[in-house]
Amino acid sequence: MTQHQTEPPKVYFLACCFPPIGRGNALTNACVANQLAEDFDVEVVCMEPEAGYLLSCQQDSSLVDGLSPKLTVRRIRPGWGGKLHEILYAFGFLPCYYLHWSWRVWRRYRRIFSQPGVVFAVYPVFSSLALAWLVHRHFGHPLLVDFRDDFSGVMGRGRHRLWRPFFKRFEAYFMRHADHVTVTTEALKDDLVARHGLEPDAVSVVYNIVPSHHIPAVDASVVAHPEDAIQIVYAGAMSRIQSPQVLLQAYNQLLAQNDPAASAMRIKLYGPESPYFRLKVKPQLKGTAQFFGLLPHTELVLQIKAADVGFLCLASATYAYATPTKLFEYIELGLPILAVLPPGAARDLIERHEMGLVVDLNDLDGLVRALVQMGDAAVRAHYKANVLRARPFFRPATQIDKWRKVLTGSAAD
Repeated sequence: MTQHQTEPPKVYFLACCFPPIGRGNALTNACVANQLAEDFDVEVVCMEPEAGYLLSCQQDSSLVDGLSPKLTVRRIRPGWGGKLHEILYAFGFLPCYYLHWSWRVWRRYRRIFSQPGVVFAVYPVFSSLALAWLVHRHFGHPLLVDFRDDFSGVMGRGRHRLWRPFFKRFEAYFMRHADHVTVTTEALKDDLVARHGLEPDAVSVVYNIVPSHHIPAVDASVVAHPEDAIQIVYAGAMSRIQSPQVLLQAYNQLLAQNDPAASAMRIKLYGPESPYFRLKVKPQLKGTAQFFGLLPHTELVLQIKAADVGFLCLASATYAYATPTKLFEYIELGLPILAVLPPGAARDLIERHEMGLVVDLNDLDGLVRALVQMGDAAVRAHYKANVLRARPFFRPATQIDKWRKVLTGSAAD
């Protein structure tokens, strides 16, 4: 057998957000890279974290500890002007706040990308796509593009609407030149196929993935959880999009009504502090509701595992396409789900598998009723059984096989 046949194909994994940058996209990106490293020579090209004016770059060293030793990780420090880029992006003058990073990487293109391989570019952020565009045009490497979020449909809104024609053309370039495209939901796939006149098999659906946690029974000394208490957990961003305060508002309504259900509940919030948290979330912390800040992921997993219910919210129909990473973390850890969602991908997934209760946006009374329902042990047991039944379908080994087949075919070509 020749050396070429025995060596695994090279994969350039372009993901600006990667550990030690914490949570969300970085967690999924790390899980993808770890899984692919079992079959490919994976070289991750990512950003060295830096502090900014407007962006809070949370770091979590526990995610670095979980990276496969088979990975090669190039963390490139951004160039000058990062804080200026943030301001220009905030006012709509730039399409991304990390363009200085992609330019710094591109200046080293001969050292990084000269070996034959497949380019695997992950969005978000836009700068990862910009870098993939440069590498593909210069070297002609096969290209796999993964949209973890809607691209032109969301990027061209608000202050960035003047960029909309550019985003549409840029997206069209990838649709024409990528060897394959993957997205997170059937709705996103249908939109791209219709928007660009593609064959349906040109786009595949691969759900967000999180690490498979093999956790023993949680020690009571590690996680305080009174036997008679119902623990409801939210773990994620403190932002307008996620609006975790709606859970607190429903709980506070039960408190105001002296409802016995409230006395049995423990509401726990985990995530980074932010101006939004201080303005909108913190004033709603009453009764037994507590905020614990940003924990290392290894500790956070224990807290989620010990809970009875996982909460999530998408507070705008703009994000109906989204399937948040926390949803899959709750599924992986076996939690029944309580959610406030618009009609869309996340809601469809939860309701299709009957994994929990979903309430419409702005229906506070409906959320109060759902909270009371989740206080019933039989209701929680029903939804938990459905979560555990559906869980194998969403695990990394199931989803990663789709990328493995695409990458193997691209490398062979």
